[in-house]
Amino acid sequence: MKILFVCTGNTCRSPMAEGLFRALAPEHTCSSAGLAAIPGQPASPQAVACCEEVGSDISGHRSRQLTREELSSWELFVPMTRAHGEVLESAGVPPEKLYLPRDIGDPFGGDLDTYRACRDRIAGELSRLRDSLGCARIVPMEGRHLKEISAIENACFSLPWSLQAFREELINPSAVYAAAELSGHTVGYGGMRHAAGEFYIDNIAVSPSHRRRGIARQIMSYLIGCAQKQGGSFISLEVRPSNAPAIALYESLGFKRAGLRRDFYEKPREDGLIYTLDFEQKEDMPC
Repeated sequence: MKILFVCTGNTCRSPMAEGLFRALAPEHTCSSAGLAAIPGQPASPQAVACCEEVGSDISGHRSRQLTREELSSWELFVPMTRAHGEVLESAGVPPEKLYLPRDIGDPFGGDLDTYRACRDRIAGELSRLRDSLGCARIVPMEGRHLKEISAIENACFSLPWSLQAFREELINPSAVYAAAELSGHTVGYGGMRHAAGEFYIDNIAVSPSHRRRGIARQIMSYLIGCAQKQGGSFISLEVRPSNAPAIALYESLGFKRAGLRRDFYEKPREDGLIYTLDFEQKEDMPC
């Protein structure tokens, strides 16, 4: 996941959060910025010193101002206070892309012990953030995943695919399927098919006991990256109008509503909203 830590001047709290989280969760991409930063300023000496004490080097950090143009580039924003979060929301960041920790006070002007206390407060919040993200590993789907994928499919859908249907996708040259692994178990999956550079999401699901950890976002990001690596021009999907969490996820990833399929779903019968993502408007994501 691409995560941006945000404070005011980008010389104390947010660079400490960036450096600490890089060491804590290296599988995620992170950076930091300020809402009122003077560009090019180094991190405060106390911030550099107290991070160095725990093995995090932020000596090369230089402050930068958060720009409106980059708001769509980040998948998750972590403001240091709720007031920072309110500014981000007013700038157009949707609530589902905000992770609000408990307020972390500004240590600016304090001594090294003040910065150490701030560092430790940030570290505690970052541990909770890491746990909330699920830390799933997204890998290509293999035969070893199928039993648990079938169980998730049956738990999530009223008209589930059969186990044999998933087996067939393993040998389908036009299919790209991924599994989310966590603590030795498959906790989610997603897949798509493609033809002539056009990609279509077949299904995506996360085990009910592992939802709200960002795993669906990880799977979608993986699939988007794979489609881009294969030269796709766009990706599309359908979603129930009643599935507000899924719609929020897709829109936060850049998907736009493109149409409607009447009575697309059964059990219960419901229309299908068509969403598409044009890769010419989307920054490359790793596969």
